[in-house]
Amino acid sequence: MAVSGLHSARAAEDDAQAAVASAGTIAYFEAGPYWEFELLYTEVLAALERMGVRDKVHLPPHLHSSPGWGADPDVYLAEAERLMADPSVDAIISMGTEATKALLAKNNGRTSIVAIDVADPVRAGFIDRDTGLGAPNLIIQHTPDKWHRVFVLFHEALPFSRLGIMYSDTPEGLWYSNVPEAREVARERGFELVEYDRLDREESPESCAEGVRSLISQGVDALYISALNCFDWTQANPQPMLDSLHGKGIRTFARDGTVHVRRGVLMGLSTLDYVPLAEFYAAGIAELLGLMPEGFMPSEYRYRPKITLNLDTASALKINVPLVLLISADEIFDSSLAAVRNATVSQ
Repeated sequence: MAVSGLHSARAAEDDAQAAVASAGTIAYFEAGPYWEFELLYTEVLAALERMGVRDKVHLPPHLHSSPGWGADPDVYLAEAERLMADPSVDAIISMGTEATKALLAKNNGRTSIVAIDVADPVRAGFIDRDTGLGAPNLIIQHTPDKWHRVFVLFHEALPFSRLGIMYSDTPEGLWYSNVPEAREVARERGFELVEYDRLDREESPESCAEGVRSLISQGVDALYISALNCFDWTQANPQPMLDSLHGKGIRTFARDGTVHVRRGVLMGLSTLDYVPLAEFYAAGIAELLGLMPEGFMPSEYRYRPKITLNLDTASALKINVPLVLLISADEIFDSSLAAVRNATVSQ
């Protein structure tokens, strides 16, 4: 016990010294782990490093909160209240809709909320549809009609007739899976949206596997893969679901494309534009802490959806990919191209 107490005392002392040396203290809050949260957080820290201010930002471990996806909503609210009540915290990096919702519910109006990777801040009520404005202490990036454009792009690129989509039957579940936009585009473009709304709150692999089986039995010819925990390759193994879908000739489209298309999904959105997005948030953090380097101009963030393709999957599904699609693709995954690259490197 004495050793443990000594260790805790030293840790607290080190923490206090780090806080004194920094210009500001940042907390981190997520409802649960998700690969894109970790990636974006890493990119934001890298952007702060490039700005030369990373060492001025204090990120203490005891202010890093991740209750877990299965936690009761009251737990999220309690964590949000704890972070908001801490006088040492200047800002909170809030990853995702659930965390941001809890923080805004417990908003003290003083601590800045840096909301990242929120699926639909307008429908969630975080910002106004017309003005894009939210709480005065909220920093958030929003692209109007983003997901509407994504569904149009997928349907134009490789048309389908019956698109499957899965979600938990909650407001957050609808937003995560972009269901309202999918419904709008289905009406506009004349395809049928086949919905499976019985995922559990955790979006567990078992729940998603049942959803895939249900959608296959209903004759879908395509599946939209949204930001579901069961398709998080760092937490689960979605491969059996992909194998089942592709084995039935069903096309797969992923919102967060690169990580999925690399592993066999047919088509998705390229995720190579994280750097300018991270710089947007890093600049916001630096500005609120008074750390913005003189003359620093962050990269302008404009959402331009680009596609990534897996030609091995296209071949297995007997799809002739249009040449214009190959030319316009941001990323292409093809095992034969990898063989050519490896041969070139070895020469």
